[in-house]
Amino acid sequence: MKTLKVLFVLSIILGFAVPAQSQGKGNQVERPMKGTFYAVDVPPYGNPQELALSGNASHLGNFTGNMDFYKPPTYQFYNVGTIIAANGDEIFFWSYPILGITGMAPYPYGTLSGIVNIYGGTGRFKDCEGWLTISGVFDMNANCASWTADGWIKY
Repeated sequence: MKTLKVLFVLSIILGFAVPAQSQGKGNQVERPMKGTFYAVDVPPYGNPQELALSGNASHLGNFTGNMDFYKPPTYQFYNVGTIIAANGDEIFFWSYPILGITGMAPYPYGTLSGIVNIYGGTGRFKDCEGWLTISGVFDMNANCASWTADGWIKY
């Protein structure tokens, strides 16, 4: 009987000691996701341009991250990056943003929109997938952008 009690206690301890992991492809659940995002250029300026990300989103909490922004004339507009959730888990993404240039002073500024594709990550986001519709503004004179996102993530 004493051995049974010890095994029971050890199984409880082991249950708490196992790190959080993805639920696996077969057990993932699709969840709504919303958030606010901010991006600031990281010098030196180039193509692609590195951007530092921050914001707050459902399932992530306050997050940070980075993104490479590819731009014409060398590339078409394209982003690829990583978002780091409050607990350190990561989400990988890519997108082809649509920039609506409304002025030049001397660099472009205006609106941005598009779909962000989520394609994997680490920790609980391993093998995750999803997409977010984004809408916001950018200003290449101030070297920043901000947008809101609404969509889903499956993890």
